[in-house]
Amino acid sequence: MWIAPKNEWDKSHTDLSKYFIERIKQKVDFEEIISNRHRTSNGYTLIEEICEVSQLTLKRIKSIHRLISLLNESKSENIKASIINDYILNKYHSDIVIYYKNINQNKVKENTKDLTDLYNKSRINSKRLENEYLDNIINELRLIDFNSTNFERYAKKIDLIIDCLIPYLIFKGYSTTSISDIAFRFIGKSNGNKSSIRIIGKFKNQLNNYTFLIKTKEDSIEIKTITEYLNNKSVKFKVVNYEDVKKNYIFPHPKSDKNIFLKINRSTLDPHNYLRNLYEICLKKYVISRDRMDLSPLNDFFDRVFWKFADADNHNFQKSNFNIDPLNVSKRKSSLLDTLQLLSKSNDYEFNDTTDIPFIENISDCLYYYNLALGSKSIENSLSLLWTSLETLLPYRMHDNDIMNVQHFVSKSLSVGTIGREITSFALRYSNCNWINNKCFDSLGIFTNYFNYNTEGIKLYLNWLCTSYDENNDPFGLIKENSNLLCNDFCDLNNKYTGEDGITVQYWINKINSSEELINFQLDRIYLHRNQIVHSGKFINEYSNLWNHLEWYVGKLLSYCVIKYIKSENKEDFNKIDIFYELEAYCDNLKNQLKLNSTRKINEVSYLFDDILKQTWQFT
Repeated sequence: MWIAPKNEWDKSHTDLSKYFIERIKQKVDFEEIISNRHRTSNGYTLIEEICEVSQLTLKRIKSIHRLISLLNESKSENIKASIINDYILNKYHSDIVIYYKNINQNKVKENTKDLTDLYNKSRINSKRLENEYLDNIINELRLIDFNSTNFERYAKKIDLIIDCLIPYLIFKGYSTTSISDIAFRFIGKSNGNKSSIRIIGKFKNQLNNYTFLIKTKEDSIEIKTITEYLNNKSVKFKVVNYEDVKKNYIFPHPKSDKNIFLKINRSTLDPHNYLRNLYEICLKKYVISRDRMDLSPLNDFFDRVFWKFADADNHNFQKSNFNIDPLNVSKRKSSLLDTLQLLSKSNDYEFNDTTDIPFIENISDCLYYYNLALGSKSIENSLSLLWTSLETLLPYRMHDNDIMNVQHFVSKSLSVGTIGREITSFALRYSNCNWINNKCFDSLGIFTNYFNYNTEGIKLYLNWLCTSYDENNDPFGLIKENSNLLCNDFCDLNNKYTGEDGITVQYWINKINSSEELINFQLDRIYLHRNQIVHSGKFINEYSNLWNHLEWYVGKLLSYCVIKYIKSENKEDFNKIDIFYELEAYCDNLKNQLKLNSTRKINEVSYLFDDILKQTWQFT
């Protein structure tokens, strides 16, 4: 979780300009809790998806089920990222919103003409929004007074804009690494109150000239595969020695190092995505050429690639941060292992980074496919194996087809954790901000030397957020002084949990329903890609967000199984069907209790807090 030390901001920054940068960084930070990361879609990208899937359906009618799901997602009132809830579309293109809102799915399903009309109209909408959407976002940012003291009002508007911006930029071909790096550069720059427009100005869909370096050996995989590709594409490159690049190469290079460098000059939209593409090309060409028993030479590929702006002679080569990219196999995150380690100390069992997962016969196949997926160099193979692991984990079937069974199982199991994730996210940011800024919050009475990942530890923060404050004890000023993002989250949650503006427990019910719906739609999107991989060998273009979500779903559900096994007194009696019956019963009971108390304020139902915060494995 990224936190900006308060002393690193240029003095020209305002509360709102700091907040803008903090929120962007949070959305593309894969160390964040999953609920805080950027959405896969927004109104704009959903229209693009409708174009693609409606065209696919015209060719292959079986795809109609995916199209209907997509139309339902677009019209959902519960999902912030739907077409009908898209902030930019509603303000600037309300006719487009009305069009999709009024689509009759049954007619599209039954009538080829309606399907063709949907495709054609969506293509027209796509053309209309191609440049307009970003221009509208920029216009909205210009309407914000970043010097204003009306922090809470403008922070909400910034959230709406960023939710539209990030999925748009990723769809257009920018990487989360670029978005994060560019936002970070403006922390210490002058004219901070103008940084939002200057940041967006870096993403105008314009190609830039870059120089790339791949550190390698003369007979390496990269030399054999990438140079062939570059020649075919008429891209300029050279094979050079250290002496040719040492002026701008600032990384250690001992005299005994006999490596050479593949130096590439290329105009591209995003340097990090270009290096990704080179890796995929190298992998595929190498595997296509013959059977490969050993792909280990590619293990450290992302540690040996560098880039710089070609037109700036005084700029040094820099590494691209692929630590969070699922394409980088050696750095792939395991939500299973992370969860087991994080919760071990707080939940009275031992598990560290050297501990083996115990053999649990009842889920051994699921663990086998999950670990195979984490180790597969092909992202397509990895996604397919993750899906197999998920299907293998199904404890029982409540529906007729595979996808509906998966959706029921995953969305119901994980959606109730959205409340705990909201609280844990705040608590972790509070704790980390306090630590980075020299224990600035200790005077508030919550000490953060150790974060307790159990019900009592998280309930401490929930009770604090449920407190009504007055001018004498309001922590608003102290929190805002150290983090505007944390301050906005505090104000938002404190208002909701104390019943400001008539907010009741219904807020939590709506949050669970929205999470369940989002998971269902995301699984449907993943299922389409998985089927295209399995049945037609399709390669994935935008995989990071889909892969990360699927890995999180599988890793979390497996962590529930492993923790239940570890803490079980009679391990020979462990049965995944029984523990998932237990989990589903918990979900049903919690939803019922919330429904019975739906009209009460959240701080009036403290007797439910222990139950709400019971499944802590879901919260990280």
